[in-house]
Amino acid sequence: MLDYKIYLKEIISMIEKVESSTSGITFDNFEKNSDLFDATLMRIHFIGETIKSIPYSLKKKHKEIRWRSFERLRNIISHKYSNVNKNIIWDVVQKLPKLKEQIKAMLEKEQNII
Repeated sequence: MLDYKIYLKEIISMIEKVESSTSGITFDNFEKNSDLFDATLMRIHFIGETIKSIPYSLKKKHKEIRWRSFERLRNIISHKYSNVNKNIIWDVVQKLPKLKEQIKAMLEKEQNII
């Protein structure tokens, strides 16, 4: 079994890729750039999929993170791709830095426990 820290680091990596690709981009540019939108969707999908691999006991300890929201978004991206709302995805992109900081804090806290 893989160590959950690997999953958390993968989430951080995906967030950083989204941040890098959307830095300095306006919503209008994001909405019009289908390649950027698709890449962002794939990375958010990856985040949601990876979250599903994190043990429930760990998620329960860190209720400040909206785990289920990312899992549900992953399901929408997977099963209703054509219905994905670009405004919602843009809103998620704006919230990813907060998730990254929460994950980093979680890693730090868990590091001190072990």
